[in-house]
Amino acid sequence: MQDFANRHPQAYGLIVTFLGVAFFFPDALVVRLIAADTMTIAVWRGLSAAVATLAFVALFHRSAWTGFRSLMTAPALAMIALQGTGSIFFLGSLQHTSVANSLLILATAPFLAALFSWVWLRETIDRATALAIVAVFGGVGIIASGSLGGGTLFGDFLSFLNAMTIAGYYVVLRKARHVDLIVAIACGYLLTSLIALPIAPMEPFDASQWALVMLSGGVILAGGVGLLQIGPRYLPAPEVSMITMLEIVVGPLLVWWVMGEDPGQATLIGGALILAAIFAHASWQLRHMAGRQG
Repeated sequence: MQDFANRHPQAYGLIVTFLGVAFFFPDALVVRLIAADTMTIAVWRGLSAAVATLAFVALFHRSAWTGFRSLMTAPALAMIALQGTGSIFFLGSLQHTSVANSLLILATAPFLAALFSWVWLRETIDRATALAIVAVFGGVGIIASGSLGGGTLFGDFLSFLNAMTIAGYYVVLRKARHVDLIVAIACGYLLTSLIALPIAPMEPFDASQWALVMLSGGVILAGGVGLLQIGPRYLPAPEVSMITMLEIVVGPLLVWWVMGEDPGQATLIGGALILAAIFAHASWQLRHMAGRQG
């Protein structure tokens, strides 16, 4: 596999990134189907993801573990905090708003990352990115306007907080691009469980709920994040952004199809604006990069 990656890095990056995104297609639907208290789900989802990730490291990727001291570095501590709180925000948003709102608002993450990089890494924001940021946040405003009076504005806010944690996640990965943070991410899953445990009623699950929780944490979350740590190393950011758009589109459609959850007109309009802005920005960046290489 590594030989293929060395000989065909772009093809390898496309395959791995698509697989990582595909893992997340059913995630929101699976969480909906569990039909249980959000914090109880968070406890077991985080624990199963941590166990699966650490088992993978122990069996196949022992070089990632270099001792407890490596978890005390700034990038590792930041990753633990961001992963731990992000999962809480994600699950909370699914409880208080529609899947479409939750996932579409997450599409702001790359542009929040650009703003964070401008503030903390002193990276410039070009005009195309600035215009895309305005359009994306305009779309979020339209989605939020549809939530006014509908009791879902709090869920939209939690989704935006999740987008901020993901944006911070991107910035940490960019700053520490040569550091393997997979063990720190596993500790972040454990932090999710620890945060949720004191406030979770820990209601009993039946067999089907246990299966869905293990699927969501041990397979979807652990597998998807693991793959998405690899693929983007071989692809430019615009291509990664265009591939990750698939989750934003497919996730709500699956829930709409299986559970009949209608996202509403404002979400459709705001979501269309967000997706159009992302697609136009990614296309512009790819053409710009091709022009420079040519």
